[in-house]
Amino acid sequence: MRRSIPPLAAALALTGLLTTAPAAAGAAATPVMYRLECDGLLAGSTCTAVATARPRPHHVQEFTLTVTRGDQVWARETLYSRTGTVRSRPFVLPARRQSVKLDVSVTTLPEQQVGTPVRLMSWNLFVGGTINGQEKTGENLRQMIDYINEVDPDVLFVIEGYGSGQKILDGLNAGRPADERFTGVRLTTPEDYSANGDNLWLYTKLKVEKVYPRYADADITSFNLGGARLGLPDGRHVHAFSMWTWHEISANWDVHEAAVQNLYGRPRTKTDAQLLDDDRFRRVAMGRAILDKALPSFIGDDDAPVLMGGDLNAWPYLDWTEQFAGARGHAGLVLPWPLTKMFADSGFVDTFRHANPDAGRHPGRTWSPQSGYRSAPARIDYIFTRGKDVRVLGSRIDDRRLPRHQGSALDQTYPFYSDHSAVVTDVVIRGRGTGPDRPAVADEPEDAPGGWPSPPEGTPVPPAELSATATVTKPGTGDPARAIDGDPFTDYRSGVAPQPHTITVDLGRVRNLSAVRFQPTLAYDMSGTIERGAVQVSEDGTTFRDVERVEWPRMSAPHDVDLKGVSARYLRLRVDYGMGGASTLAEIIPYEIS
Repeated sequence: MRRSIPPLAAALALTGLLTTAPAAAGAAATPVMYRLECDGLLAGSTCTAVATARPRPHHVQEFTLTVTRGDQVWARETLYSRTGTVRSRPFVLPARRQSVKLDVSVTTLPEQQVGTPVRLMSWNLFVGGTINGQEKTGENLRQMIDYINEVDPDVLFVIEGYGSGQKILDGLNAGRPADERFTGVRLTTPEDYSANGDNLWLYTKLKVEKVYPRYADADITSFNLGGARLGLPDGRHVHAFSMWTWHEISANWDVHEAAVQNLYGRPRTKTDAQLLDDDRFRRVAMGRAILDKALPSFIGDDDAPVLMGGDLNAWPYLDWTEQFAGARGHAGLVLPWPLTKMFADSGFVDTFRHANPDAGRHPGRTWSPQSGYRSAPARIDYIFTRGKDVRVLGSRIDDRRLPRHQGSALDQTYPFYSDHSAVVTDVVIRGRGTGPDRPAVADEPEDAPGGWPSPPEGTPVPPAELSATATVTKPGTGDPARAIDGDPFTDYRSGVAPQPHTITVDLGRVRNLSAVRFQPTLAYDMSGTIERGAVQVSEDGTTFRDVERVEWPRMSAPHDVDLKGVSARYLRLRVDYGMGGASTLAEIIPYEIS
């Protein structure tokens, strides 16, 4: 029989930061000891939760660790152990200096009754791995298949299969033993191809017991939803669905624009209510059709677990609560997005946010590795689960080619295989089985999760005292003076030209510098955003020396370069690579020591 040990008092309290969980009446005789190990007692400290319970022979213990402050969850993890001890992934204490609580629960299971591990993967392939038809050699698709094999999912939800479905299946199965082979199911039926093609596919190493028939009504067709019943090794089954909802009138631009307008105190183009209305253009109706009509028609009253993956083109309401209003790129916005809230209200778990509750450190950006992440973190691709027997072990976002695929011309232009990041989630489905058989996936936290960076130390040099020249200019937007005019909403744009490019700022006289801030474009069109180059200085404008080589992400946040101890009249940025072969900058702001 399963034996549950309710939460007991915490073994270690950090004064002012940790309150102990109450002891439950009738707690098990074997105590559960747990504690937080932190590198400090202040907000922002990195901590690890450690829990220990007495092991039992031939049993596995399922630990659930949760760190909360009030009703806010900041860390959560489910772990399995045969030794009686588990350690959580590192997490960071909330920014405000208030008490947090560590809760631990333990369930002891017979070692053959832990459950079935299942790795889930959801991915929009950008027109079948062809990068919207721009990559015609097939190399990107070959690398894409190689990457999927590296992830090795048990269930793969595919959007935009678009003619590559069979090639992907053949590539996944090449060289695989018979008991590890994938079955591929084309879910979008020919009458719903429209102008695009076979949108939804499902690939799985589980047994396909039944493919659900086409569903169509006024709001959705098999272009938007399709699925199958999959058999588990223990004889039970799950329901698995790929899905896609409408892409037009997307919040991707509108929320970015609202965030930068908030950050710079500019009038808003759209109110919060108008931003939320973006979700209601077709997508909310599609969500109702999926949740209230299509799924019940497939599943009926069967309470087996439901697994769903897809591209909703909609933002996650869990990320945009008051808890994360101060996170990087949120700019104080609190937005209860209606479509993803509908999934939660229908009992579905957003697995990425469940496994990574801190949306500041784990924004989970999935749009877009190709065209840039801008300021507000756009997470529009999901894996949802529903069912009392589903345990989420970990989830991550992948947005970079495998190391063996990096360094090529293809990689430079397209740093990932698609314009969408991939979502990967590990779960255990309780029942017969020995539980997890490989380490759970884990998302890497961002280095700088806080708000928009504060200005560097020093005094900014007034724009009126600056002048600028560039090696590449473009009529209209190519005047380099646009990068030193003090207005972050105007850009210098070079246009496409052989690189490297340079843009040089004349400081008017030799100055003792403290730093320089480079502000990427705040426009939705991020072409020319600078990724690699070098900051250089000169006293005479002829001979320049490198101060620092730079590598920057495709994002809108400013980049600061420390220049303490540097005296110069001329400041130059050499652009070794900008997106699309161009160079774009909103502002170059030198700071001097006053």
